[in-house]
Order: sequence, then C-alpha cells, then structure tokens
Amino acid sequence: MKLSLLKDLKAEEFTVFASLPDMGRVGGLVSSFLAQHLKCEKVAELTSSDKPWVSYSSGVVKSASDTYKVFYDNSNKLLVFTGESQPQDPGQLYTLCNTFLDYAQKIGKVKKLYGAGGYLREQLTGAPRVCGVVNRTELKETLENAGIEFVGSEISSITWFNGVILGVAAERGIDGIGLFGEIAESTVPQPLAAKSIVSAFSRLENIPLDTKPLDQHYESILEELQKKKEPGKFGPIKG
Repeated sequence: MKLSLLKDLKAEEFTVFASLPDMGRVGGLVSSFLAQHLKCEKVAELTSSDKPWVSYSSGVVKSASDTYKVFYDNSNKLLVFTGESQPQDPGQLYTLCNTFLDYAQKIGKVKKLYGAGGYLREQLTGAPRVCGVVNRTELKETLENAGIEFVGSEISSITWFNGVILGVAAERGIDGIGLFGEIAESTVPQPLAAKSIVSAFSRLENIPLDTKPLDQHYESILEELQKKKEPGKFGPIKG
C-alpha cells in the first residue's frame, strides 16, 4: 500500500467521511458526491498494487492497481475518503483501513468518522430511509435525536470497508457512525439511497448540501434502463 501526499495538511480537529462502493454502489456514490460538491481539494492518494493478476489490452500487459483518493474541505473541516472499488483480500482491506487512519490521525484529531453503504430491503416501497449503526454505545443517542433508526436485528455483520473502517476506528478510540440507505436492488447504482444518506449527514453535521445532482443521476439511470427495456431492474423506489 503506497500513500502519496499531495499537500501537507494539518488541522486541529476535523470530521472524516470514508466509504467505498458496495451494494448498489451506495457507499461510493455518497463519498464521491461529497468530494465533488463541497469545496474539496485532493490532498492524498493511496495505491494498492498487490494483485494476483495483470491487466491486458491489445497484446500488452501491465501491473494492475487500485487508487483511493482523499479530499479535504477546509470550510467544513471534513476529510473525505473515496474510490471506485473495494479491496478483495482481507489483508489488503485492513492495510487500507489502517494506512488511511494512520494518515488521518497525523493530520490532527479526528472528531468523528462516518461511513455509508447500502441496506438491502427487497420489499422496499417508497423513498429509501436511512438506518444507522454506531461503534460506541454512547453514540446511539446521536442517531436517536436525529430520528434515525438503527439497522435491524436481522443484520449480524457488516462486511468489507464500509463496516470494517468503523471497527478499526473504534480500536483507535475514534467515534464512528455508519449510515446505510435502503435499497431494493443491489446490482444497479442507487442514487436515491445515496441522497437519503447525504441528507442525513447534512442534518447531523449541519453542512448545507444540495442533493439535486443525485436526483438527476437517478433519472439518467432510469432512462438508460428504459432504453435497454429493463424497467423492473431498478427496483420499486420512487423519487
């Protein structure tokens, strides 16, 4: 795992939002939205090249790698971690989480860490809700005061980056909250679930955010599905 610093960043205290694509690509949609629609500057990159394969095109092979990007919004004191994929090896997953948090804690004090992802509810109708988890019992009141229900008891584990980052943060004494948007379909991007998470995060941290681009993303996906004559694939969510 290689960390490349693009800017020497120091902050007394800041919030972190870290999530990667998962079911319905929800985690990636949220973090990339925040990076794009806040006044963020790219400050670092993490690159993982430990792949058991090489990429191939037109007779030529080259090493394969994944790149994760870190952005900082100085006005809101927010560090955003995002990427286009998840590590596929558990060892690389933990290395990524620890490398990122090592970097974040060198910047300054992490006030709170947020994660995000999709919450599969196959019988979902209407606009997707956001449900949450916390990595410390005392934080449950934060979600209750915001009117955010907890993830249901049918869930006993939250896998890969969007869950593990909360556990690794807890081991370091960093408060963590996970926000999970309901989805009815896991194989197609779900921007309305991402919109619900962004709105909840906006309330929790008092950061104004215009979610119209996520509505537009939803409409563009519907148009593409209609062209392919697969209108049912997106699920019953209505905006």
